[in-house]
Amino acid sequence: MDYQRIAAKVRNVTDQDYSKYYRDADEVEVQSDNHEHFCRRLRQISSSFGYGISALDLGCGTGRYFHCLRNVDRLTAVDVSIDMLMQARAPVKRELINIGRIDLICANVLDIQLPVQFDFVYSIGVFGEHAPWDLRTCNRLFDFLKPGGKLFCTVVDVFSIYPYMTKKRRVAEAITLCLPSLWKGKLRERLRTFYMTERELKAIFNKSKFGNYEIRRHVSNARLWKGAHYECMATK
Repeated sequence: MDYQRIAAKVRNVTDQDYSKYYRDADEVEVQSDNHEHFCRRLRQISSSFGYGISALDLGCGTGRYFHCLRNVDRLTAVDVSIDMLMQARAPVKRELINIGRIDLICANVLDIQLPVQFDFVYSIGVFGEHAPWDLRTCNRLFDFLKPGGKLFCTVVDVFSIYPYMTKKRRVAEAITLCLPSLWKGKLRERLRTFYMTERELKAIFNKSKFGNYEIRRHVSNARLWKGAHYECMATK
């Protein structure tokens, strides 16, 4: 896949107007059960280390989940859109944020080079939607972790999105599932979404550097989160 082209398309969509709309939507989303679910997961994982940690938020958007973190001395938050990061300077529920230092970095999450490793890496609402989840990406996130570090990320379940698709789109997605990996990636890039099945997701983790992982399916009816996501928890 052309990771730079994928990033450019996302960057073009998330302009100043969209970013402001997205930040305004945060005020609604944080009141949902879906947000509380993910917030609880982030609290549990970030609190589980027993010492101050470094964390990496890939695709941080407007900083929707910053206030959920606990025990974080330093957070590196990455997004491809400078306009989204401008909004992340004043994230939702900022009065509840208790992080020693937050570094906002504008970069492509699929190609970013980082000189340090992290105790905790997370990404919510990015993979399987705006960015592909593949073996290369999975192994890169493994390399971002310190020994004993933890990964938490979500990937969109393709079948849960079918009710919201046109008939033409459902046909395209069905065809995609039958293609070899190379052509599957090309078609998904053209469709501009990268939804996956649980089988595909497990196959990637089984081939990856991660030896210990768990996948759960989470269903949401929140306005901004229709459908289901696979929650991936892995340890280095």
